[in-house]
Amino acid sequence: MKRSVLLLGAALSLAAASTASAGRLSPSLLAKARANDNTPIGVIVRFSVANNAQGRELFKNLRLQLQASLAKLGPAAGFVNEALKKNGVQLWLDQSIYLKLSPVQARVLASLPIVDEIFENFKVNLPKAVALSAASAPVGPPYHLQAIGAVQTRNAGLKGQGIRIGHLDTGIDPNSPEYQGKILNYAEFNGDGDKIQSSPHDSAQHGTHTAGLLVGNTVGVAPDAKLISALVLPNGEGTFAQVIAGMQWVLDPDNNADTNDGANVVSMSLGLPGTYQEFVVPVKNMLKAGVVPVFAIGNFGPTAGSTGSPGNIPDVIGVGAVDQQGQVASFSSRGPVAWTGAYNGTFVKPDVAAPGVAITSSFPGGGYGSLSGSSQAAPITAGAVAVMLGAKPGSSVDTIKNALYQSASNNGQKNNNTGYGVINLPAALQKLGVSVSASAPTPAPTPAPTPTPAPAPKPTPAPTPAPTPTPAPTPTPAPTPKPTPAPTPTPAPAPTPTPPANTVVPPVGYTFCAPEGGECNFSGERQAAFGANGRYLSGTATDGFKCTVAEWGSDPVPGTTKACFLKPATTPAPAPAPKPTPAPTPAPTPTPAPAPSTSGKKPTVLLVDDDMGQGADVTAALRDPIKANAATNGAFRWDVQTQGAVPLAEMKKYDIVLWLTGEQYDNTITAADQQNLQQFLADGGNLIVSGQDIGYDIGETNFYRGVLKTQFVADSSGTTKLVTSGVLGNTTYTLNADGSAKNQVYPDVIADISGAVVAGTWGNVGATAGSIQAQSVGADSNKARAEAKGNDPRGLIDPPTTSSRRQMIAQGASGKAVQQPAVRAQSAGQDAGAIVLNDGGRYRTATLGFGLEGLTPAARTALVKALFGWLMR
Repeated sequence: MKRSVLLLGAALSLAAASTASAGRLSPSLLAKARANDNTPIGVIVRFSVANNAQGRELFKNLRLQLQASLAKLGPAAGFVNEALKKNGVQLWLDQSIYLKLSPVQARVLASLPIVDEIFENFKVNLPKAVALSAASAPVGPPYHLQAIGAVQTRNAGLKGQGIRIGHLDTGIDPNSPEYQGKILNYAEFNGDGDKIQSSPHDSAQHGTHTAGLLVGNTVGVAPDAKLISALVLPNGEGTFAQVIAGMQWVLDPDNNADTNDGANVVSMSLGLPGTYQEFVVPVKNMLKAGVVPVFAIGNFGPTAGSTGSPGNIPDVIGVGAVDQQGQVASFSSRGPVAWTGAYNGTFVKPDVAAPGVAITSSFPGGGYGSLSGSSQAAPITAGAVAVMLGAKPGSSVDTIKNALYQSASNNGQKNNNTGYGVINLPAALQKLGVSVSASAPTPAPTPAPTPTPAPAPKPTPAPTPAPTPTPAPTPTPAPTPKPTPAPTPTPAPAPTPTPPANTVVPPVGYTFCAPEGGECNFSGERQAAFGANGRYLSGTATDGFKCTVAEWGSDPVPGTTKACFLKPATTPAPAPAPKPTPAPTPAPTPTPAPAPSTSGKKPTVLLVDDDMGQGADVTAALRDPIKANAATNGAFRWDVQTQGAVPLAEMKKYDIVLWLTGEQYDNTITAADQQNLQQFLADGGNLIVSGQDIGYDIGETNFYRGVLKTQFVADSSGTTKLVTSGVLGNTTYTLNADGSAKNQVYPDVIADISGAVVAGTWGNVGATAGSIQAQSVGADSNKARAEAKGNDPRGLIDPPTTSSRRQMIAQGASGKAVQQPAVRAQSAGQDAGAIVLNDGGRYRTATLGFGLEGLTPAARTALVKALFGWLMR
């Protein structure tokens, strides 16, 4: 006992000499030390070292440096070595040791220059499972494999061969029929980080479920990969030392840095809400070693800023969950996440999303169960990474990340709900230069023609002999359809591309119409869908359309053969008017029924071309959508540039005024125009305003706020994707796609005011202002506009500083996307709206935060039809 006191005294005198470089003691330990608490508790002592080694060499260096750090402790080594002998563990991946010290001893140790920080060994949990139920073995490919394209990769023989996946969870059932024989290594760790004697078992159900999603024969994404599984969360709860000990073990199971037997990718579905700096060092060392970290983002949603660590560390692949419609799951944690310390700044999280609702996988005892959570989305993504690494060995962490991010469903845009979007494994492989279709055994009889789906001639026979497009007849009897025209044996092979389309499962209630590259020909209206494997774009189509990405404006499953499907138009769809009741309320005029024209009839429309000749011609873009949806001979164009202001008398001739401002960002709707429009509406008219800068220009006027009932939130959405809901139907639209004017740079973020409703949001259904990036969606070629906006950013945003103004102006001048100040915290709960509908009783208005010309022709027509339908009800 005397020896310990002497050592403490020596250490304190050493500390007094070097207080400038003293380490950090956690607040809880400091409080106990100040109270002279001498009760031993488990702590983590992390040392301050620099290590720039890369690859597996890093593991050796980390061990050597930790030993060197311990050797430098000097007088403090006595009580540290004593504690290490009793129950200490060297956590070389973290450059730390776990041991039991009193808070007083910890305070002494924290004063040494070589010590970076000391903190208590805190608890780490599984995110609570949102749903748990028994399930039967899946019949056919489970939906989560279809949703990410893993069915194609498995069929192509890309199954994660030669890859080892680190799996840290509640354990694993070694006899599960899903992955029996695929457990390469197993270990269990206690709360102090000690490896204990144990045979493979699952302390709960979670570990067996996530293991099945990684390597399961029927439910796994990478069935040929092997597992290195660590039980670090007994019954769903562990400690920091336990997790780090397991993490370093899966990276080097034989504890020999000279052998390469560790994991190539690590899947973890654990953490705590908030930011935990403690996880950063081991994660950074994992990255330096070239191992890909794939971590769940947490089940702490749906509020903004609800992410968990370590999934919200900027450098890891943080995974959120989506439902079977591809929408962010209500429980899935949302960004942004603000880091200080190891990282400084606010970051968009998650990075990607994967299916995480009602996911069927293995349960202990050979059964199956259904669980929901980001815990399921993470191993699905880790399995995808294993397939990528197996297909392209030696790929760096950054290469894998970039391929995964740029191929996901949000088309390179990132938001705080789903990150870059739902992962797409075949498209990610394409980014790595690996073709899935070329090696796919499914169309094995005709592998070569598969990449050549050019023979669109096949769809032409489709219109008349409607049976021909039906998937079944086309694949096998390809040579039989045209036995008579013997002279044309050469084109006969052309039909072979149809089999891939016929393997696409139609959405529920739809029937096959045409393969990708063909045409759907019909008269009247139909509900249409375009896609494959459970991922579809949908909308209402009129009088036929082309089954192409260009026509639809977005690719729902890049790198995959798609098809188009139809079902009868649902006329009742427009029926759910949001607020038919308000009509009686504004009874100032006893004409109670909506003065808007009779339900069902096509409206007369006045298109006001107010683009003043700047950029793409809005009239050219809207001519066909209006022609398709307006009364015959009931549409007229007024060009403000050549004809001057629109007279009120002219407006009153029409049911709907469609006001388009194009690329104008000032004088969009003048005060005189606003006065005339207000009178037009008071007399029972209906109005659509469409333009990317109307809110920016007149967002503070009484007309915008009091008549349109719309609030201008921010100058740009930061994303080109918008999703409609409610009376406009559940449809996804993408700005600037091929076939559009590609002129949308600053789409307004808007919200509803007292009685209006948001019928379209940026990024995802129900997105809030806190989830958006207030920045342009691309570089602005109009330098004058970029400079004007840099000098005068508007909306509910933090006041810009002089330096941030200069930065915005410089970004615009250099042709970069313009990063604007953050949206104010108090507005973060507001809708990140793209479309606001207002039923004013006598009138109705639709305010669009973007220009309709920024949509593709098919998307434009579909949205105009939906808007006209609501205005005229």
